[in-house]
Amino acid sequence: ISTNPFHNELHAADVLQTTHSFLEQMNAKELPGVQKLHYFSLLIAAAVHDVGHPGYNNNFQSNASTKLAITYNDKSILENYHTSLAFRLILWSDKKKRKKRRQSDFSNNSSNDITTTTTNCSNDDVGDDDEFNIFQNMDPKQYQDCRQMIIQAVMGTDLASHFIKMGIMKDMPPSSSWDITDNNNTATTTNNKSKDYKRLSWEILSFMMHVADISNNAKIRPVAVQWTDRILEEFFLQGDKELEMKLPISPLCDRRCTSRPESQLGFIEFIIKPSFKVLSKQLPQITTQIMPIIEKNYQFWQEESEKEKKKDEKQQPLSSK
Repeated sequence: ISTNPFHNELHAADVLQTTHSFLEQMNAKELPGVQKLHYFSLLIAAAVHDVGHPGYNNNFQSNASTKLAITYNDKSILENYHTSLAFRLILWSDKKKRKKRRQSDFSNNSSNDITTTTTNCSNDDVGDDDEFNIFQNMDPKQYQDCRQMIIQAVMGTDLASHFIKMGIMKDMPPSSSWDITDNNNTATTTNNKSKDYKRLSWEILSFMMHVADISNNAKIRPVAVQWTDRILEEFFLQGDKELEMKLPISPLCDRRCTSRPESQLGFIEFIIKPSFKVLSKQLPQITTQIMPIIEKNYQFWQEESEKEKKKDEKQQPLSSK
């Protein structure tokens, strides 16, 4: 069980539930071309997207030259690790081997040596015991399609690729305008359109899960505040470790100078609002059901920022005024 303040089982459950809400309440499941395998792949990806998270982000992994950073060549380090670990946990055959490997993989959550994460997986780790193999009833093509979609969705949670995905979503026409009729009345045209709709719909679903992953401030205020405090505490613990190791302190990780409300105002303004706005082009219900909550939270953090500034002014020495 993870001891991380934020990246733990609760966060996994939250992202899974939020993704499911998008599918059901925002009618994402009605997108043209979406199939049951899309739902399954997306929900599995949401459940496993942060499995084994060490509590230190990609920036830390790279700066500290951890084994994970070396293994994944500084490219989407944790996202690669989460995906790899998830499939190993699902496909391993030997229970004792699985338990031993899991203990090794998760050991860096509690160990002082943050560079000892084990990521090796031999061929002996995969066998015929299907006790945990949720893919066992799929044919080979279904499994490969599902695996690739899970990988794509988890890799898409890397904030380093956020603006690339935003560009793709901005350029995509609303699904309501997609021409689902076959004017030429040919099987080839219909098949090509079907493939296009599947591809476009999966782009939307994958981005939707990414948005669910960063949706703290799209929740009602008590929930949003709790997640904010959790993520900042995890950031600060990372900053403490970076200070101890004489590494550059990552953004928002220095507890000595990071403003709680300002950190949220910036994230809402530059990441949350634009993400939900571009997603609302495909899922219009977001405009009326979620955007008002984001606006209320933004106003709340503005008020908190004003309180913080007034408090700082009172504590400021008279000689410096």
